Amino acid sequence: MIVRCHKELFEKFPTASIHGVVFDGVRNFKAETAEVWKEEALRSVRDSGIKPELLVESAPIKEWRNTFQRFGVKPSKYRSSIEQLYRRALKGEIIQTKLSLVNIYCYISIIQMVPMGGYDLEKIQGDIAVRLTTQGDEFIAIGEHQPMSCDAGVVVYSDDEGVICWAWNHRDASRTSLDAETRKAIFFADSASHDGRDRAALAIDLLANALLSGGGTLVSSFVLEENANQTTFELE
Repeated sequence: MIVRCHKELFEKFPTASIHGVVFDGVRNFKAETAEVWKEEALRSVRDSGIKPELLVESAPIKEWRNTFQRFGVKPSKYRSSIEQLYRRALKGEIIQTKLSLVNIYCYISIIQMVPMGGYDLEKIQGDIAVRLTTQGDEFIAIGEHQPMSCDAGVVVYSDDEGVICWAWNHRDASRTSLDAETRKAIFFADSASHDGRDRAALAIDLLANALLSGGGTLVSSFVLEENANQTTFELE
């Protein structure tokens, strides 16, 4: 399988980087491992000293608000995934889904203040691309029944069948989402600028270590950037 970033992404965001890991054997990932990271996420939010009303002034949130504005999406209406997660955590409503695989990357996302996402590789059609939308792109988001139409020029993850996540890691498509039967998965941490690169790199390393401790098998790890915009890996 190939994962690539289209050149047009770097024309708009020249210092962007996409950090990823591919894992096999995640079906039996232990909920107990995710719970440890939940406590760590709660602790990091408490220790941050960030007040809910001042969240938009923190550097990581500013980065993503500016990023959304640059591709024409109103950040006060469509908040980045990390802004959504952090707002909930500041209110004491930290995310807790039925899926430990989702919980673990969300907790690490909160700790590092980095947008992250995960997809079931056995549901992916063909290869994965990080690209800009064209007119006519649409997808059915998790929890929805009708397709969502995409304006042109928004950063998305896609496969050969279409969009799998809209506005970087803002809104996932239902057809490629993780579920209780997921065995092979790919995870991403995003940085739209040089400022977020170290946070994204550390986030994906923390996730890899957590998945390894939970019984997963690392297949591949990679960083995509302007001068190295493609990676290839094999799945058995």
